[in-house]
Amino acid sequence: MKKKALFYWILQQMLRWPILQKVRIVFWFFDSLMLHFMREPPKDRERKKRVMLVFPFALGDCILFMGTADYMKTLYPKTHYRRTVTCQKEYAALFLREFEDVLPLDYRRASVDPFYRIYMLWRLRKEYYDLAIDPIGTEECSPNVFAMHVISAGKKIGVLSVSDKIWQCPSWIREHIYDEIIYNPAKNLHRTEFYAWFWSELGNCSFRPKLARLPVKCSLKLPKRYFVVFPSASSPVKRWPAENFAGIAGRIFKRTGWPLVLCGTQTDLDAVEKMKRRLPAGMPVIDYISQTSVMDFIGLINGAELVLTNDTSAYHIAVAGGRKTCIVTGGYVYETFIRYPRTGYGCQEPVIVYRRRSCENCNNHCRQQSGAVYPCVLDNSVQEVWDGVLQLLPGGE
Repeated sequence: MKKKALFYWILQQMLRWPILQKVRIVFWFFDSLMLHFMREPPKDRERKKRVMLVFPFALGDCILFMGTADYMKTLYPKTHYRRTVTCQKEYAALFLREFEDVLPLDYRRASVDPFYRIYMLWRLRKEYYDLAIDPIGTEECSPNVFAMHVISAGKKIGVLSVSDKIWQCPSWIREHIYDEIIYNPAKNLHRTEFYAWFWSELGNCSFRPKLARLPVKCSLKLPKRYFVVFPSASSPVKRWPAENFAGIAGRIFKRTGWPLVLCGTQTDLDAVEKMKRRLPAGMPVIDYISQTSVMDFIGLINGAELVLTNDTSAYHIAVAGGRKTCIVTGGYVYETFIRYPRTGYGCQEPVIVYRRRSCENCNNHCRQQSGAVYPCVLDNSVQEVWDGVLQLLPGGE
């Protein structure tokens, strides 16, 4: 637990002071040293070629990517290829639906535990792949870049996007790791569009962006009708006050009579508990916090009448599942992760509560932060959020 707490504290500091993200370059030197003590894996002589996809990112990123994951099947059919993906260990079940092999690792732990990192390097180095693909981006010294460094492959392909942000990964690292880098000239593409574009470039063909097809079954006992309020976020700097969410939850219950279902992992516990303590007395609450697997979390959200959230993971699950969804957010990744393109999806359009700012799309490089939370998040008033939720409630338009 102490290591997990340390990781999230480090992450929070990096978001608050982006210059600290450059410190991650030390992983390059550590990994390079460790690789001197690891043998290259033998080339597999089996008939099928092996393709490794590197995707060690958060749940929200995974949901957006899964919408286009089947395009990999088109480019690399199972008749000729064996497809493997490496991902954060909690999300292995999600990727098993699309890949023959899944290599789950705890990339978060590897950021703070050098002994586990050595194990991670050994595990990534264990097999040889004809092709390794990194669809995330090579702009930063992020886990996908370091994973590509370690993997043994005949060819390694990555992507580099034009952006207002400073490229924190030095060019000499990119040139050392990747055999080919696909350049994306479009700034701030929403990730659904970005992944479709990436597969199109990789296959010299045309693929359309689309939403993930997510499972709706949930092993938890749930009422027929309920709503979800998820006040957590990947970092405290992105969290709208929990007491505000509690007030909105009380209004939703008063208007609909639906019980509130709480969900999330141990890392969400603090935000959820703060909200729970401020809920109106007598309000029916079903508490599944720290009791949900990733698949149950997805199924629980997909069964809700309404989802109100501060978190992009819950947001993308709800949108992909066609739920009535309201997100309270800032503009730090507005175009790339929040604003869904309006055409071609056929889903329930989400309500986005956010006051537009000239500094939006800063990619978490906030230059106006003075407190514990991004000012663009705190800008949102309780009334504005309630007005957004009303658009989704029966008779509330």
